[in-house]
Amino acid sequence: MRVHFSSSMPCALKLGGALVGFCGEAEKFADLPEGERVPAEFIPADGNFMPITFIIDENFFKSPPHCCDVVRYGCGADICAARFSPRDAGLRVLNQSREGDVLATVFDSGGVRLSLESKNNFAAQDLPRAENYEIATEQIGGEQFLRVSCKIGNTTELFLFNKALECAFRDRVSDFSCGEKLTVRLDFADVVGHSATRILRAEGGALIPETTQVRASNAVDPALLDERILPFAFFQEIAVGGNFTAYLSEELAQKQDRIKEYLGDFVGVYLPKEIFYLTYGKQNAAGLLYRRGDNVWDAKFFSVQSENGKITNILPIG
Repeated sequence: MRVHFSSSMPCALKLGGALVGFCGEAEKFADLPEGERVPAEFIPADGNFMPITFIIDENFFKSPPHCCDVVRYGCGADICAARFSPRDAGLRVLNQSREGDVLATVFDSGGVRLSLESKNNFAAQDLPRAENYEIATEQIGGEQFLRVSCKIGNTTELFLFNKALECAFRDRVSDFSCGEKLTVRLDFADVVGHSATRILRAEGGALIPETTQVRASNAVDPALLDERILPFAFFQEIAVGGNFTAYLSEELAQKQDRIKEYLGDFVGVYLPKEIFYLTYGKQNAAGLLYRRGDNVWDAKFFSVQSENGKITNILPIG
């Protein structure tokens, strides 16, 4: 099985105790023997952080450790060492606020976490590393939510907790507003530059999606797209909740609801690696990502057949 390794910071990579190279955002791949247990170690170039070690086997892929993000597919896998712990972890409070009867504390102890404490309840939540953390109370449709905003570049990882301290909303957003409804805008780095504005209503402590409005900053007639880009643009249109019928032949456009059911609830579009083409040959295909856990996804591949710039068939691969 071919495994592609990457990491959130420059690292030396050891497999089976032997140094096999270096990785970071640039990947390193290795062909691992099927059915064997292979020790892996990521050693950060920055000595202030601890190495990450684990054993790669079937149990690893079923439930990978929190430090890694994993994508699994029929002909291989991607493993990213995403979260390293500092050697001198200590305990640092990054923000703390009392919101009503809830004490909210963001702290760093080798990883950033949020604790929520009330007289009768307690909850904890892992948070991403961010430039700053904001805690506030929001009213949405007459219901009260505790908001934690994690600022990361031009985006915000937004968390909203209800009175039972349950996480009612979490997503990486470009903008948001609270009032009668929750409105969030998400910008996507995809083929046509999609942005989606989503409106959610509060109901019994839950935030329920109502409408989604999708725009494209680089909109283009699907018939003018390079056929190699067509599957990515098409699947991305579905992923963001846009109108994808413009990509379909007249016959397929009449089956749009069945197409969404056929493809399932995927959360993103994946670029196949070289091993995909070595395994399945020349294919005009894209991978679809299905979330299996907080840090693990399955990728399934689909090819498209087209005629005159319109998709006439969608076929699973592998």
